Amino acid sequence: MRRTDDITIREFEYLTASTVRRGDCKHVSERQFNALREFVLTNREGESPLELMRLCSPPRVGEAIQAQNYVGVIQLSDGLQIEVLPKIDMSSDSDCSDREVFLEMLRDLGGDVPFRPFDMAHVETSRLPLLEIFIAMFLADASDLVRRGLRSAYVIVESEERFVRGKIDFSRESRSNPAHAERFNVVYNEFLLDRAENRLIKTTLERLRRISRNSENVRAASRLLSAFDGVGTSRNVDADLARCVSDRSTVRYGTLIAWCRVFLKGQSFTMFRGQNVANALLFPMERVFEDYVGKMLRRISVPHGLRQVELQAQTEWLFEGHKVSLRPDILCTCHDGRRVVLDTKWKRVYGARDVATSDMHQMYAYGQRYTTAGEKMQHVLLLYPWHEGVKPGVMREERFVSKDNVQVDLFFVDLANARHSLRELAELISDPSSLEW
Repeated sequence: MRRTDDITIREFEYLTASTVRRGDCKHVSERQFNALREFVLTNREGESPLELMRLCSPPRVGEAIQAQNYVGVIQLSDGLQIEVLPKIDMSSDSDCSDREVFLEMLRDLGGDVPFRPFDMAHVETSRLPLLEIFIAMFLADASDLVRRGLRSAYVIVESEERFVRGKIDFSRESRSNPAHAERFNVVYNEFLLDRAENRLIKTTLERLRRISRNSENVRAASRLLSAFDGVGTSRNVDADLARCVSDRSTVRYGTLIAWCRVFLKGQSFTMFRGQNVANALLFPMERVFEDYVGKMLRRISVPHGLRQVELQAQTEWLFEGHKVSLRPDILCTCHDGRRVVLDTKWKRVYGARDVATSDMHQMYAYGQRYTTAGEKMQHVLLLYPWHEGVKPGVMREERFVSKDNVQVDLFFVDLANARHSLRELAELISDPSSLEW
């Protein structure tokens, strides 16, 4: 159940200890504000453009903390949960919430983040806090593993036995008690469930049973723990993580071990630290948007005129002889051999005047290098999330064209109807005449 004092804010909204009344400000106690300020200062990343949160003083507000590029959930040591959701505008005909769109986007997040296709039909995403949804994802994976069967492994056992089993440990034998000369100190291998992967999962289940405030999650964790009766808890998480093996027998453990890193080590997309923060699962929206658009476009590309969709392609260099790579977010190859570069930007723009100069320098370099010989025009598209104030799809009235025929267009992806929006994009790219107006 959600606590009445839990807080949900969206990108670029504020948290403050003052009692100011503003629609974009949420109030926390002074002690909670100080804990969050310490968290922000501890996790500053120097000159990184992706800022966790920003300390600021808006007019008539005073000292405040503004949400920035990272979204997810922060749980303070006193139990307060702060959800930071992306600012996603929903069209009037949309039948889902921005929370549901965000969770859908997380399924395609790459790297070491443990998200995979997940059936949320039984999860009330509009009611549950994000942390409880993440816990439900782990429990669903753990339930699937238990149903298919836990894997055992040969474990080294040291014990005293009345008969020789395995081999005698002479170093321990020389120190043994003379009163028990009938016993042998032996070392042998035994095929047991008590392996590193199972210990980590059991330890995570015990932790989640303690921190979850949702009765269904607590019951599910307790029920799953009964399947780990022959497994110990992890006394050294780092050592057990290092002992995890990746082979055909443990393929089902991959996602679960990634979740264990999240819940036991505080490692989500980036490792966050803070003395007064119990859990922090935060994700940069720039990366979430890029992975979501790229992977969905790859899934729908084949029947819509694209031969290949490459993510983070690295086939061209800025300077010959110098390894300065050019790595566009998405490189599309059409059936006629044309190549079109797509670059995602998690920004709110209303037209060409809002596009950063540095972005245009980058797009020009992509257009120059990622092109096919003989093309009369090198096409690059900047992809932005749709928002109120612009029309979804390509902005035909705004276009950049260089003297040497690099053409840059703006395209706005409607995230609430992403499949339809990206199908339109694929069809636009595949037909060269549709890019001429």
